[in-house]
Amino acid sequence: MKPVTFKVFCRSIVYFGMGCLLSYCSQNQEYSGDPKGRLTEYISKSFSVKSVSDRNGLMTYLTADVKSRFASWSDDQFREAFVEAKREFLNLMFLEVKTTSPSEIQITYQLVYMDKGKGRDGKIHEAKVTNKKLCQMTLSQGEWLISDVRNIKELVEYQNEMSLP
Repeated sequence: MKPVTFKVFCRSIVYFGMGCLLSYCSQNQEYSGDPKGRLTEYISKSFSVKSVSDRNGLMTYLTADVKSRFASWSDDQFREAFVEAKREFLNLMFLEVKTTSPSEIQITYQLVYMDKGKGRDGKIHEAKVTNKKLCQMTLSQGEWLISDVRNIKELVEYQNEMSLP
């Protein structure tokens, strides 16, 4: 066997390091097919709904009971919740991702948005809303779908509001 020169040794170390780096980056990159990517896409689309016809696009992310409940909404309910709602997305943060089985995963996340809706008095009341949620996702035909979403905690911070006891 030939002795390994210093130059060959250094080159092999560099190639090994580059291979490890590429492997690490590809593992941590979020693809739209992964659960966090799919949930992010759904949330993004839900904040950009313009008409009742966008409902079908949102339903492609859903499965099981959550899909049937969503499909049972009337056009007026959907319009009020998504089209007429004056919501401005601020932040999405993933808190925990737990694999419960190869085809099921639970994601705990925090969603923050500004709600600029009208109150019962007809006036616009701006509020910063922070929702902590638990999302159950199921792998179906190679695609991650939302099978259930539960609210864990909600914080509503009214802007420029003062209430008296």
